Amino acid sequence: MNRMKNKFRVGDMVIVNCGMVDPDFGQEISGWIGTIENCHFIEGKGYIYKLRWSDETLRANSVLRVSCQELGLEFETMQLLENELSLHSSARSKHFVQQCLALPRRERAYCYADFSLC
Repeated sequence: MNRMKNKFRVGDMVIVNCGMVDPDFGQEISGWIGTIENCHFIEGKGYIYKLRWSDETLRANSVLRVSCQELGLEFETMQLLENELSLHSSARSKHFVQQCLALPRRERAYCYADFSLC
């Protein structure tokens, strides 16, 4: 078995790709944002990621909460395949930006060139 390397890491913030529909309710979920909590490989399907939805996504989609509660389903998380997601931002990039913002303004511009070395 020759697995490809997974595209996302735990802690990465991802966005659901255009045209995606919730498999349980048929509701459009394109543009929903969540953070990767874990990842595992399923033979024949590829990598599947467990996402924890952002607070903004949950607030904007309160219908999901009610629908899930009625069926006894988890409403703060969902599992989606790798090809259904795109990187929104990563924990690594957030950490890097925080480091840069902590620098004096004059030094800040020079640190961005080092991002690829992180």
